[in-house]
Amino acid sequence: MRFPQLKIGQRFEYQGKKFTKTGPLTASEEGTGASRMIRRSAKVMLLDGTVSETSLQQVKQSYSWEEVVELCREYRSKLTLELQQIADENGSLQIESLISIITDTNVFNSTP
Repeated sequence: MRFPQLKIGQRFEYQGKKFTKTGPLTASEEGTGASRMIRRSAKVMLLDGTVSETSLQQVKQSYSWEEVVELCREYRSKLTLELQQIADENGSLQIESLISIITDTNVFNSTP
C-alpha cells in the first residue's frame, strides 16, 4: 500500500521503523516521536486498521497566520532536503530550478 492510502492516525511500518501518520506527507516515529516527511510514492505496511484517537486529538484544527508561515518554512526546508536526497540517489536529476522556486517564494514575507 502507498502512504497516501493511510488515514491520519493509522500505524504503519516504513524502512524497518514504525510510524503513525500525522498529516498528508508526515508521520511520527514510534519511540522517538520525531516527525518525518514520507514520500507519496512510499510503500508502507499497515500495522493495524484502526485510527488512534490520541493521534487524532494531537492534530490541531486551526492555526494562526504565524503558525501557518512557520509550518510552511519547516515544510520548505524538509522538501528541499528530500529533493536533494532524491537527486543524490538518482544521479543527474535536475532540481536546481525547483529548489530555486521553493527558496525564492515570497509568501513567507507577507502577511494577510
